Amino acid sequence: MKAQTALEYLMTYGWAILVIVIVIGALYAAGLTRPCRWLGTQVREFPDFSVENVKTNTTYLSIDVNYIRTGRVGLERVTVERDATGTATTVPNLPPATRVNVPLTWAAGIGSRGDCYSFDAYLTYNISVAGGFERLNTTGRISGVVS
Repeated sequence: MKAQTALEYLMTYGWAILVIVIVIGALYAAGLTRPCRWLGTQVREFPDFSVENVKTNTTYLSIDVNYIRTGRVGLERVTVERDATGTATTVPNLPPATRVNVPLTWAAGIGSRGDCYSFDAYLTYNISVAGGFERLNTTGRISGVVS
């Protein structure tokens, strides 16, 4: 009698564990376990700047960079590096403006549609100070899903 009870106990919980493993495997195969799918586009760590309107496809990333302090800023360069490959693309000599659209293109591509991406962005900019300009740098991270 004890053996039958133990066997029933193991069979009941064994089937439940098997069903849980199958469901988790199906979610993983469907790509629903990637955090970027749930969080959407994330922009972090850009002091003095607002990075908005992030648009991607399989080959390019486009961002609007907005200086949030008073006055205008001369964006000298925007460099964006991909985490996976370490390849970088740079847009030099941007015009002085409060807001500028920065299109960045990778020859090798960003990834397939629906893939997660993560970029490190480096902004080099000039602000006017007494007697001239001061060159400053700031960094941030942009992540999301390739559309």
